[in-house]
Amino acid sequence: MTEDITRSSRYRSAVAALDDTATLARLAHDAAKMTTSSEPCALALAGGRRLPAAQRVGVFAGSFNPLTRAHVALVNAALRSANLDVVIWACAAVSVDKERVERAALVDRLAQMRVFVAGRRRDALALLNRGLYVDEARTLRTLLSPTAELTLLVGYDKIVQIFDPKYYDDRDAALRALFSLARLLVAPRGDDGADALATLLAQPENHPFAAHVSYLNVPSTWLRDSSTEARAFAAETPPDAGALARLLPPAGLALALDTDAYRPDASAKDSTTDAYEIRSRWLAALATMPLATARRLPPLSALTQATRADDARGRGLRGWLTGMSHDGDAPLELLSTQTSD
Repeated sequence: MTEDITRSSRYRSAVAALDDTATLARLAHDAAKMTTSSEPCALALAGGRRLPAAQRVGVFAGSFNPLTRAHVALVNAALRSANLDVVIWACAAVSVDKERVERAALVDRLAQMRVFVAGRRRDALALLNRGLYVDEARTLRTLLSPTAELTLLVGYDKIVQIFDPKYYDDRDAALRALFSLARLLVAPRGDDGADALATLLAQPENHPFAAHVSYLNVPSTWLRDSSTEARAFAAETPPDAGALARLLPPAGLALALDTDAYRPDASAKDSTTDAYEIRSRWLAALATMPLATARRLPPLSALTQATRADDARGRGLRGWLTGMSHDGDAPLELLSTQTSD
């Protein structure tokens, strides 16, 4: 019963965060700065005060689209197995092989992660503007003590990607650079576990790097759960809330159920009135809007509802969202318009 109450409380907190326009605007501004920077960089969005003193630091990078209980199980196993002081959940503005992340916008995914990390004493959240692990390790080290030991937490599918030469101009040079910065802890994925990892590391081209890679034993309960499966359940009409509650922690559940990020909008006439498309456009607009204006806006759910409406105000808001500039107080003026349709 206590666990149910705690999950319910965390779910409500996540729902509130995903509807807080001012909070989302700050995240949107941070994300915009990162994506427009020409230099590799990392920004701590939560738990940053824990990082300078930490000596054993894990990094778990992903799109978290949405965050799953399998993700959490992997990190918890790493915290125990490697005796880590802190784990950084790292979100890249663009992820390798996921340049077009399905539906859920970066800001929404960051908001769910901030809520999740806020409830954990040994976790932090960072936003990166590079997707390759070697670049992520290099930029994250700028947030850490020079003496910190860095361990990258990856699933078996990712270690295959890391060793794949197609991602590099000079694979071996890049891997030497990576392993000068960090070691890897590899979790099983599906049927690929310790034996598959041993086989991969035994390949002649990979063997020189084997000493920097270790296996992480994660409970088999979570080996086949995935964000892809969660998105499929969330896309059903109605969404399979029971299946989602099994797969997702409260923060991920709020993203899946309360933003409609993964559910097609059957009532939309076209993309201009699709609920999540409108929400995504508001998130993009918040990135360039003065924060003082954003703080005066209603919750994002109310903004989305007003913008979808088939009336003068709705049409005005949709027109403003498709414009080139989002400066000034135009949305506030449009929201105050009295409709007579």
